[in-house]
Amino acid sequence: MPTLDDLPTLATAAVTGDDLIPVYDLTAEGSSKVRKLSLNAILGLAPTGEIVTTPSAANVTIANRLTYITGTTATLLAFPAASGVLRDLTIVNLSTAVLTVPTLAAGSTTNWTNGAGARFLSNGTGWYRVS
Repeated sequence: MPTLDDLPTLATAAVTGDDLIPVYDLTAEGSSKVRKLSLNAILGLAPTGEIVTTPSAANVTIANRLTYITGTTATLLAFPAASGVLRDLTIVNLSTAVLTVPTLAAGSTTNWTNGAGARFLSNGTGWYRVS
């Protein structure tokens, strides 16, 4: 039976999302309960995230932790409920049009041009921009 001493240590070089992390699975059947998960699987971020190509007159409700907005149409974003299961959002505007994003003050918005992005966290009652 493997022990924690049998597990490899992390390299001191920069870790990427595709690096594998050993985990101990209590529910696993068979002789080994040690499994490998990618860092992306643990953090919940896929390398590509959700790519939303905006149609004309677009209103987009964010549905994933990592969202790239593309297209050529001005877009208005809507955040999910702050009390929902999504509590950590990263949004990047890759479109050639303006992206309108809600700000911390109720009812107000800010406009992002191409290349702008931010991370938002929820405390269960409201959204806060953290980067």
